[in-house]
Amino acid sequence: MWEARDKAMDYGPVWMRRDYWESLCKRWATGPWQERSQAAKRNRSTHPEKNVHTSASVYYVTHIKKLHHELERDPTFSKLFDWTHKRKGTDDYVSETAHTIAETYDRTMADRYAEGTPQPHLDPEAWVDAAGGPRKGQVYGIWDSLDNTLVLFSYASSIAPPAHVSSSAALPVSGVEEIRTLIREELREELRTHFGVMVEQLISAMQGVRPSKPTPQKCKER
Repeated sequence: MWEARDKAMDYGPVWMRRDYWESLCKRWATGPWQERSQAAKRNRSTHPEKNVHTSASVYYVTHIKKLHHELERDPTFSKLFDWTHKRKGTDDYVSETAHTIAETYDRTMADRYAEGTPQPHLDPEAWVDAAGGPRKGQVYGIWDSLDNTLVLFSYASSIAPPAHVSSSAALPVSGVEEIRTLIREELREELRTHFGVMVEQLISAMQGVRPSKPTPQKCKER
């Protein structure tokens, strides 16, 4: 484990100071973090249907570009979800969970927006509700960490009562603050998990691989 950790230290993010990265690698190699890593592995293997999609490791933006080219217009999030969660060449979803969420979201959008009314690319409130809420900082069907963060913050804003709503009809301020606090905690958990997974992937990918050292620059003669 220590050898793998030492190798991962050579592949830190370019935007992070090396001493910070080394400190994080050492921390993630300790018992509590290793226990969290193993627990995450067990959860993924216990509930494989939660992790099934057809997008492999392709970036979210790449899928949007491909679908835009095929449809010759900007795709809605619903179309993008179908693109990445239906088996190629069929109309079958990869799991019953994906099927249920897609149907629930489509019904909500149909009820919320009258026919002929422009719909947003994604309605965060409708999607988070259809997906059953965030789970450890993740919303089903949202892959990128930044997109998860934006969706959760949009969801938090959407459930806050508007200023013109009477106090009798509005959600109590304490209730809104509790929900916002919960989402902030979910986001912090996501960041911790995200970095932990990143190190885990680095260790797995870099086993036995050492980065090539840059050729030293020669000083020009004056």
